[in-house]
Amino acid sequence: MFLLLLTTGTVFYFAEDVHTAVLDVMRPVMSFFTNTGYVIHDVGDTIWNGSGRAEEIRQLRIRNRALEAERASTVYVQKEHEELRAALGRTTQETRLIYAYVTGRSSSRVDDFLLIDAGAEEGVESGMAVLVAEATIQIGTVAEAASHSSVVRLLSHVGEKMSVSLPESGVLSVVTGQGGGVFEIQVPASIPLREGEPLFSVGPPDFLLGYVEHIEKSEAGPFQIARASHPVTLTDVRRVFVVKPAYE
Repeated sequence: MFLLLLTTGTVFYFAEDVHTAVLDVMRPVMSFFTNTGYVIHDVGDTIWNGSGRAEEIRQLRIRNRALEAERASTVYVQKEHEELRAALGRTTQETRLIYAYVTGRSSSRVDDFLLIDAGAEEGVESGMAVLVAEATIQIGTVAEAASHSSVVRLLSHVGEKMSVSLPESGVLSVVTGQGGGVFEIQVPASIPLREGEPLFSVGPPDFLLGYVEHIEKSEAGPFQIARASHPVTLTDVRRVFVVKPAYE
């Protein structure tokens, strides 16, 4: 009985030693195939998705170049206007602003108006420019001024017209309101325009009006139409700045 148990025990321990030895031998092999699988997966992922990622990187580079060009153009225009104003002796006064809150707005998508809580008693007069976004973007002009309130006619109001410049293209034109926050200009078809090009009012001072969002060209017509819209969400506008003429 002792021998049998001894024999059985010997067999058992012998089998356990064999199992351990087999695992020691197989472990490097299993590790090799596992790592190889990861490599194959990574290579396959690169092959299948590499082109898409390359396109994403290319688009990001294009956007960055467009932003850099836009920034450079804006700086150039500002410098040009500063030099011109200095030559005309118009650098002694700064733009004066009247702060006001929006108290109402038109519900029609054709009649684009705002009502503000500043009027003649605060120095507001008809024809003054009205700005938003910390006094950097012009959205319209004062149409009427009462004692302590005024009506602002937006640039996108149907039929509203304003002289504008596109400094990148070297174009001076007239923008016409189309309603619903949209305005458009006509430019000779021979002049190259690009989507994203900024539009400025013709001052002094000059204010950003928006960016070209869509261009329609006609093969037969002599003009192309560039459409733009206010670069802010008008329903979110809570305060405005009315510009008093700096050179009176």
